[in-house]
Amino acid sequence: MNKYKYLLLTVVAILWLAAPSVSAQSIAYIPMDDRPVNLDYVVDTAKAAGVDIMAPPAALLGSRGEAGDPDGLWEWLFAHALMADEVVVSADSLLYGNLVDSRTHNIPLPVIENRLNNFAQLKALKPTMSIYVYSTIMRTPKSGEGDEEPSYYKVYGPSIFKITALRDQAEIRGLSRKEQNELGSLLDKVPQAILSDWYARREKNFIANKHLIDYAKNDTFTYFLMGRDDCAPYSQSHMESRQLAIETTELPLNRYASFPGADEIGMLMVARAVNNAAGRNPTVRVLFAPGAGPDTVPSYEDVAVGQTINAHILAAGGIPLNSEQADLILTVNTPEDGVTREADSTFNRGQFRAAPVALAADVAREVAAGHRLAVADIAFANGADNTLMSELRRRGLLFKLESYSGWNTASNAIGYAIGQGMLASDMAPMDKNRLLAVRFLDDWAYQANVRDAVGREMLYPLGGNWFCLDGVTLRLTAETDQRLRAFAAANFSAYPLNTVKLSFPWNRMFEVKFTFS
Repeated sequence: MNKYKYLLLTVVAILWLAAPSVSAQSIAYIPMDDRPVNLDYVVDTAKAAGVDIMAPPAALLGSRGEAGDPDGLWEWLFAHALMADEVVVSADSLLYGNLVDSRTHNIPLPVIENRLNNFAQLKALKPTMSIYVYSTIMRTPKSGEGDEEPSYYKVYGPSIFKITALRDQAEIRGLSRKEQNELGSLLDKVPQAILSDWYARREKNFIANKHLIDYAKNDTFTYFLMGRDDCAPYSQSHMESRQLAIETTELPLNRYASFPGADEIGMLMVARAVNNAAGRNPTVRVLFAPGAGPDTVPSYEDVAVGQTINAHILAAGGIPLNSEQADLILTVNTPEDGVTREADSTFNRGQFRAAPVALAADVAREVAAGHRLAVADIAFANGADNTLMSELRRRGLLFKLESYSGWNTASNAIGYAIGQGMLASDMAPMDKNRLLAVRFLDDWAYQANVRDAVGREMLYPLGGNWFCLDGVTLRLTAETDQRLRAFAAANFSAYPLNTVKLSFPWNRMFEVKFTFS
């Protein structure tokens, strides 16, 4: 331990001993990056539920094109952890800087291992403190779009993905002669130096996750959750998850979990910390739309959604319970045929579909019976189901929900619906409805409708780029804001939006941020 850290720990310990006791609902929180779904909206949800939550300055987390500061984050954590009874932290941020840095860094392994040692020092500082840690298995995307991988992934990404998919498949069920030849051809196509760089970074991530599992085993962590970011049934991520699963056979469900997803995990872990501090385990009944339901294997994921949902409920500190007496009903809008298409596809444009209409009727029945409902809208990836949302609007149900989520991957939406739905019982109706309004604006208005329209009708004609809004930001923001307000006025006019400000936090079309003054 260097002199600075020793001095810092000594001062913090003295201040802690002299300070009055703090609320059991006080959390020091470090997200995996500065995007609203990981930072702002998690903090807003916790505060709405009456939780005293502290987060580091966003500058320490870096951003899309700026590296985070893991050593600065550790200093912040050591300075603030003793002001709280619980810490909820992203290992990706504390080891590499943030989630994107975990995929692109060139940090030597000894430096990563020294940062891993800080977890033991944190626990020793206050042994009674509950430490909730989450990490990710490095993703294996099918393409290099978005500038979130090493630069060579734009050219070789699809080939790298296929190489790992075939290698994973070879271990599980073998390869045909044709597949063996395809693998050989792909290995000839990708330069060895690039493969070596990519696998070396993954190896560091794998070693770090094994260390974190050991901390879960020796009680340093109260709970450890390892997400599988943008995975597929066959991929390097899936292979590593199988290998790491061998290391976790001794860990019970109340100490460890791993499932598809990443950006929803901060919300889930904060919900778990709050539930544990309150001594409660909310029960959750799951209600699916007609059709494939729990057997759906969503895009970007590697297991059936029924399995994923139960894992998310348990991770948030809840209990799956098929009973009318459950504390919360998780209503899941799955595609009838089990295929999750993109929200901007023609399937999501005005076509009548019986399954979401039937699900909306189920929601109406459950609300009328006095039950609390959360909706996970996963029929489409990257946006809401227009048929479901229009039917919920028609029936006057939008703000009778406890929570709603339909953004990005299925797991992202599921985790948010569960986390916010559980914590909604601690919120004033006004705060609960404000969080709902954010999701309606983001997942339904923007992601499923306005984003694609603005891109086609304004961004591209101006010569703009989906992943870089330089030169068009002001005009694009004004146009998007105008369209979102028109959409809201037509679909949920009961909620006033006069204090809402829109921005593009990562200078790209993929996500927006809504700030309420």
